[in-house]
Amino acid sequence: MLCLLAIAVSAVYAVATIPLTPALISTHPVLLELLTGSTSSIMSAGAYSDVDTKLQLALVVVAALPGIMRFDWVFWWAGRLWGHRIVERLGQRSPRMTRLAGLAETRGRRWAGPLVALAAFLPGGASTAVYAAAGWAGLPLLAFVLWDTLGSAAWISVVAFGGYLLGSDGVTMAQLVSRYATVTIIVLVAMLIAPQAWHSWREWRAGKASRGAPASPVPAPASEGVDPQ
Repeated sequence: MLCLLAIAVSAVYAVATIPLTPALISTHPVLLELLTGSTSSIMSAGAYSDVDTKLQLALVVVAALPGIMRFDWVFWWAGRLWGHRIVERLGQRSPRMTRLAGLAETRGRRWAGPLVALAAFLPGGASTAVYAAAGWAGLPLLAFVLWDTLGSAAWISVVAFGGYLLGSDGVTMAQLVSRYATVTIIVLVAMLIAPQAWHSWREWRAGKASRGAPASPVPAPASEGVDPQ
């Protein structure tokens, strides 16, 4: 029950922090990445680190770690509790995630750690099955956190350096996001809800088609003792 509650909290938190992006991305990007760990906040903070010399790129990387890793351990815990069932459930969203999770399950804890680090480079939310597979494969929590930190730091460094290279252009983009806050929130909510809605609609259509398919006719048994001639 506690694990289910933690998963629910992670989903609510993701939705509740959406309005923070337009509000903070151009004024407090480091605080935003600390709270959300979003790619846009990391890139914005990286851009400001080029424009504002007081903000170091290393700080951008360190500040984003709590935001990007905040609920990863919950899915490791879910895999520890429910095994392959939860891995399969979480892996329905992405074929790449399913393949990585399958490798973590079959190769055991020796491979689970590097695969957890690699999962940080998957799109947002697409790494949860890998984390669950690591828990199911028996990767200890401390080792999971270390590998997760390594992969997350590598991903954050790539994104932050991209923002750093953008420089003033990245700052301008952040200011545009802040200026058009309402439109930005609508777009972010749509991006969050649309994939899940599409997946649910496909499942509903598949279920409806299977229920509407005509049943195969069952041949009547031949009568005993009757000469077919």
